[in-house]
Amino acid sequence: MRTLVVCLNPTFQHTLVFSSFSLGEVNRAQQHYLDSSGKGMNAARILTQLGHKAILLTHLGGKRKDEMLELSERDGVAVRWADSHSDIRTCTTILCQGTATELVEEPYPVDPSTEAGIRVLFTQALDEVDALIITGTRAPGYAPSLYADFVREAKQRGRFVLLDLKGDDLKACLPFRPDVIKPNLSEAAHTFLGQTVGEQEKTDHLMASIRSTMEEIHRTYGTITVLSRGKQEMWVQGESFFTVPVEEVEAVNTIGCGDSLGAALTASLYTGTNLQHAAIYATNVATLNAKSIHPGSIV
Repeated sequence: MRTLVVCLNPTFQHTLVFSSFSLGEVNRAQQHYLDSSGKGMNAARILTQLGHKAILLTHLGGKRKDEMLELSERDGVAVRWADSHSDIRTCTTILCQGTATELVEEPYPVDPSTEAGIRVLFTQALDEVDALIITGTRAPGYAPSLYADFVREAKQRGRFVLLDLKGDDLKACLPFRPDVIKPNLSEAAHTFLGQTVGEQEKTDHLMASIRSTMEEIHRTYGTITVLSRGKQEMWVQGESFFTVPVEEVEAVNTIGCGDSLGAALTASLYTGTNLQHAAIYATNVATLNAKSIHPGSIV
């Protein structure tokens, strides 16, 4: 299977490992790693590690773009890119005693000329692939209609489409009937119900509303919803609703688990696995990612 992964928000991922960590003090890392990342790179890397071909479409710019390309090549991911004329951000993960803390830099706006190049590269790459994954928030500077335009073109050309999006981007894409959407519970609650849900907040009261929304999405667009809920069982709505338990493991780094799930789900569904088996397989791949020190990795 060949997959085009679109993510217009690349990042360097700096992972620091500590035995203990104290705010306001000097903390010395026991280990540190640098990876090419962002949700799209994580998904493309997982696809490659699962034995599939992946092309990542993104923008790059600034003094470190060659470094990003070298890191991507190290991981076997082919990158198609347009020049953003802006620096690539760096996000930092602090791992300490089984807990991952993410420090996120907001992306820089892209140059007004970037979108035209991205659109050309997208159309060209679509000729080479069987499936499309669009993931992550767009960096500032792109048209609000961009992702919806991509989904329309991909479905017109018969490609399998999975979306890991939220908010207006996700809602704008639905009329073009993507095959699968993969929000987490917080993203779904905010996108479809206008409610903000904290990661540690109890969500039992949302189940009826969320399930009703998932059913309506499938009835209206024929789109499967796979809704991740952290350590809790995953909700899946296709022709029927079912749940998938999440294996309890001693996690090393949970960054990239959702990206791993989306990549594995795309590969499994495209190759003909039924939805329930594909959801179980994807959950197992995400669990493997949680055991890896690197984001978006199962090795």
